[in-house]
Amino acid sequence: MKHLLKSLFFCSLLCIGHLTQAQTLNNFSLKDIGQSIVMVTDGNGKEVNLGVDMENYGSPFFDPEFLPANIVLVTGQRYENVLIKINLLSSEVIYKTPEGKELAVLPAIKQVELNKNGNLLFFEYGFPVFEKQNHKTIYQVLTKGKVSLIKYFFIQVTEAKPYGSATMLRTIEQFPRLFLYDQSMSLKKAPKSNEDLLSLYKADAPRLKGILEKNNLKIKKEDDFVKCIIRFNEN
Repeated sequence: MKHLLKSLFFCSLLCIGHLTQAQTLNNFSLKDIGQSIVMVTDGNGKEVNLGVDMENYGSPFFDPEFLPANIVLVTGQRYENVLIKINLLSSEVIYKTPEGKELAVLPAIKQVELNKNGNLLFFEYGFPVFEKQNHKTIYQVLTKGKVSLIKYFFIQVTEAKPYGSATMLRTIEQFPRLFLYDQSMSLKKAPKSNEDLLSLYKADAPRLKGILEKNNLKIKKEDDFVKCIIRFNEN
């Protein structure tokens, strides 16, 4: 079935290749998640069958609501103003059709521009392998430049039957983790203190120290970390 869907996708590309880049996903290759048994792996490497009906506590989605977004494929094709939500557990983008059906987007995505309450949030695929994370893992890009600050959502799934209950309970927890990425050092866990950041970028430590002190920034705060990297990328 998977190979059939991929074949249908390539056929659909031939059909829509003459259309403009900005379009809806009406003729897109999609997977009906409501008809499939969804096997995924959580951050600990444990296989989880989301097709098994359980009472759920927590959510694998970045936001449980469908939000407007622009999707850019690795081929460069762009689809604008479509309703989606991001499954951080499976790293899938889930599209909502005008008829209300929920479908997973199949072709390789490069970037998602998510509009949440007027704020544009960026998500990207294609970063280097790090432990159990690979090029198919989705990251939120907090700021991008010669050094990028990105966020990975480590998802832990626990399934258990509470004492005295006849119902299995699935608990889904999200643990955000920051990473730094540049071509010279690939993907690294982000340091958690100003001192560790200066040690990581020894050659640029004097300039980084000036940025931190002048703006009174503490990188243990995410907003401060973003401001620091933005200023660092300016020159």
